[in-house]
Amino acid sequence: MLKIILTITLIILTSCISFAPKKSEMSSVVGRIIESRAEKKWEYRSAYVGRYDFHTYVKYEYEVEEQKYESDKIRYWNTSYNSLTKAEKAIVDYPLGKEVTVYYRKENPAEAYLEVDDDTIDDLEE
Repeated sequence: MLKIILTITLIILTSCISFAPKKSEMSSVVGRIIESRAEKKWEYRSAYVGRYDFHTYVKYEYEVEEQKYESDKIRYWNTSYNSLTKAEKAIVDYPLGKEVTVYYRKENPAEAYLEVDDDTIDDLEE
């Protein structure tokens, strides 16, 4: 029984990870940061329990085939932090007005990210 549960868990985790886009699935253009901040938000953990987490918010604009777009996704998975200092450190590379590389899905240019994973382990080692 344990083997079945572990197998199902592994399948679920693997399928979730595969949703994140890889560089080979993306095209890129130069964009510009138009908002950048870290903010404190109340997060409910259950019906009666919650806590404050710190989130990053980075909004950028870019253009694909003369169509303008805006996005606020840094990466596919959202990240929260347990301190304002950590959240601010996470966006230090995205100050207001900075030109950045924007990765967008070829079939849907409205879906864009500032950070995407490399395709292979060899890419990660370089």
